[in-house]
Amino acid sequence: MNNDFKRQHLKVKAGTTIFASTGILGKNSPNRMSTEFFYKAFKGNKIILLNSDYYFNVATYSLNFDDKYIYTYCYQEEECWTTYNHDLSGDSYRQEDYIFTEEVYFRICLKRVDCKDFTDEEAQEINNILLFLSKDSTEGYKEKSYFSNELQKTVDTILEKRTKKSLVLCVLSDSHVTINGTWKYTIHNIKSINRKVSFNGIVHLGDLTDGMVSADVTRKYAQKIINDLREINVPLYIAIGNHDTNYFNGNLESFSEKEQYEIYQKHSEKYVNRDFQKLYYFSDFNDVSLRCIFLTSFDHNEKLRYGFPDEELIWLKKVLDTTPTGYSIIVFSHEAPLSILDYWTDEIRNGDKLMSILEEYHLCENRKIMAFIHGHTHADYIYTQKVFPIVSIGCSKCEYFTDKKPEGAITHKRKLNTVSQELWDTLIITPSENKIDFVRFGAGVDRTL
Repeated sequence: MNNDFKRQHLKVKAGTTIFASTGILGKNSPNRMSTEFFYKAFKGNKIILLNSDYYFNVATYSLNFDDKYIYTYCYQEEECWTTYNHDLSGDSYRQEDYIFTEEVYFRICLKRVDCKDFTDEEAQEINNILLFLSKDSTEGYKEKSYFSNELQKTVDTILEKRTKKSLVLCVLSDSHVTINGTWKYTIHNIKSINRKVSFNGIVHLGDLTDGMVSADVTRKYAQKIINDLREINVPLYIAIGNHDTNYFNGNLESFSEKEQYEIYQKHSEKYVNRDFQKLYYFSDFNDVSLRCIFLTSFDHNEKLRYGFPDEELIWLKKVLDTTPTGYSIIVFSHEAPLSILDYWTDEIRNGDKLMSILEEYHLCENRKIMAFIHGHTHADYIYTQKVFPIVSIGCSKCEYFTDKKPEGAITHKRKLNTVSQELWDTLIITPSENKIDFVRFGAGVDRTL
């Protein structure tokens, strides 16, 4: 083996095929075995067959894609922003080496020479059947000049506004990570800012992915995002979104509550307070006398899927009642508490009850809720018709369309390969002054409560 090449492991699923007409994965094909995941290849990379009992076929996908995924309400059904090259057919199965001539994503489909059905055991042996060799085992990050000024401006603003009495949190929402999307830029920029300002924590308000593919693939994508954020070595708090349940668009491989906990929240056990393995919890920041409460707000098993379970409200009231005197409260959730703030539903389950609990607490002497902060709407908004502000943060996914938003919400223009492709906030929370500064990185403007 050439020392310049490194072996990349593959994973396949028996009984799956790749449709030649669309490049999309198909099920219920017992005499085929295919990769579910998209793999990245560079010019000169190669696939070598190690076992002559098989044929293999390669479908490639260019890095260009339809901008309808940015400018209209449209989710790519396999969460992959690419264009299929229509290079797979029934006549293109092979046994000779496959050498890539350009940078692409790819999938592989196999069939047996004897045309028999595949077994799960064969799927486990894929790396003894095929060898994928790459000269570029990892994609290096290339600095983008259009981020330089924004990085410096953001750092300067944070350092100017923070005090010794402030808590500094990186907050992002609705990343909806896809293959060939913009996540690698988002995480690089977050890490760059952190090196200069040292976040006290990171909050993700949910919808890490689209939740439209198999449980195995969604789990891998979500874990990639979580691992990237955890590399910053500060506490990571996640409020689970509706797409995170892997239920979107009627997906049959939805996650149970236990699976959601294990994927999205198990990592945080050392620094949060929760009952058993529930998806709601709180964390105290004693240095600034602040309690942050993180709610769950979607259950695909309920008739009214958006909302807050009864047991969560009971828990919330207990948490509020036992909050130390003098502590301020911030509530984080994926979904808003009011249907007027959500285009997609006419009713939030237990939303009114939730607001009653929070408002009653806020109106007590020496009690204060600084804000209810949520994602989901893919837009910015500060709603001030209640006794405390309800704030939405736009989507970190590069997306821009103005319809399907609650009245009054602001959607900022976005464009790939400019600073506006990014959108996330740094929150500078100063409870002693009852003040929250939202410092925007990317599309949008800074805001202050």
